[in-house]
Amino acid sequence: MENQQVIEVIEAFFQRKKEPGLEKIVKEAVKICGEKIAKSSESQEIKDQVKALLDSKKPKEQSTLNNIQEKYTQLLNLSYQNPVFLSDVKSDTAKSILALDEKFSPNHWLVDASNKASGVVLDVTHISKLTHSSAKASNFNALVFGTQQPKTLLITANFTGKIPIDFAYSTAEYAPIAEFLQLDCAGQMLGKILCNNPAALKPFAQNDAQLQQWQEQFSLAFNEKNKSSHILAKQVYFPLTSATSYHLLTPLTSSSLAQIIYDRIWEARRKDTPVNKARAEKTFSSEVVRSFHRTAVLKTTQTNHQNVSNLNGKRAGQLILLPTIPPQWQTQTKPPIHLKTLFNKQLAAQAKEPLAELKNLLLAIKANKLSVNLQRKQLIHSHLIEIANVVFDYASQIQGLKHHMGWSEESQLPAHQQYWLDPLRPDEEFQAAKATLDWSSDVVVDFSKWINRHIKHKQLTLGAAHEKQWQKLFTPLLREFNALAEADLEISTREDKA
Repeated sequence: MENQQVIEVIEAFFQRKKEPGLEKIVKEAVKICGEKIAKSSESQEIKDQVKALLDSKKPKEQSTLNNIQEKYTQLLNLSYQNPVFLSDVKSDTAKSILALDEKFSPNHWLVDASNKASGVVLDVTHISKLTHSSAKASNFNALVFGTQQPKTLLITANFTGKIPIDFAYSTAEYAPIAEFLQLDCAGQMLGKILCNNPAALKPFAQNDAQLQQWQEQFSLAFNEKNKSSHILAKQVYFPLTSATSYHLLTPLTSSSLAQIIYDRIWEARRKDTPVNKARAEKTFSSEVVRSFHRTAVLKTTQTNHQNVSNLNGKRAGQLILLPTIPPQWQTQTKPPIHLKTLFNKQLAAQAKEPLAELKNLLLAIKANKLSVNLQRKQLIHSHLIEIANVVFDYASQIQGLKHHMGWSEESQLPAHQQYWLDPLRPDEEFQAAKATLDWSSDVVVDFSKWINRHIKHKQLTLGAAHEKQWQKLFTPLLREFNALAEADLEISTREDKA
């Protein structure tokens, strides 16, 4: 990049940095002028003109600074009977502007910035203060190893494509220095240009010696001379082949990786994205919904997030943690060879909620001496359906154990439960008995007795009448389940033969 283009970028930077201060100075001058004229003028016309001027809104095409400067000029040019009265305002304003110009004169600013450049760390991926906000260990750029390293570990250097680069400073006062050194000059970072070509600052330097000094000092922001750890940094002793040898490692948090995670998660959670709007409105979208569940937030700083690093400031001091919990154990259904009955305590535990609801309903009816009307009959029926669904769900899992067909030969289950649960048993005598015997009615009886055992209560008298009621309600449900199961079995058998 040519030096003239660099100079233009630098001059534009100083102009931008000066504008907020200049706006503040002129705004204060306008306020004081307006107050003085309003208090001292005897002309109501002048007062009205001042009020109208101060209340006037800025045109959209005009900048705030130009607008306030224009108002200041108009106030000074009013036909005011005592213009000398505003001379002190003009004088104070001129002095403030002169001091601001001095502060942001390129040579003055660069001398001060170069002296403080060692307190700025640019072009890094790992920030030590993300481990502890008071840690003074060195920051690090993992990309110095390149992106072609063996990808055996998840480290920042192994990311393909562009990753966000962070910068840090010992105090937020140094933020403008970091901003200056990171100015974009046609795709190149200004600080790196200055490290290789200090002549780019020649128009602002007093002599070549000062240029050389600036180059050396600004280089410290990119190349820390002595890498060091700190008492607040974490340490890991990594054993080597010898029993007495080890590496002492200092793990650092990657701010670059943290930023990628932060951006992707919050982008996925934005409510105004088309896919999230479609999901909220329950309408179709061809886009993929991305969800991040059970995340946690670690606050690296409660206040002054920018004091840790630039990207940490953008994240408001948040590090989003993904869940690292172990996988949930999934119980694999096995043939119930050792069970004496399907209707046991384990099955009751799976149906705990609907069984409890049925028991509570019967207790409420008895305690309040209520009749079993149509509404209460429907409630009892609905609870029993929920209990039956738990039973059917477990039964269908056992029936679906195709790789274990014939398991019931070694089973302790009663014969009628074997007929029900092992429909694919390759035994002609078994299949003939299954087709001719009324085994399902025995299953219904088992179900009714099981219900009574697990809803018993000292205030409930459960006997044959209740069992008959459960049998009456369960019989059509079992008939429907068996019909569907046989149809599924026939379809599955055809597909296997095909």
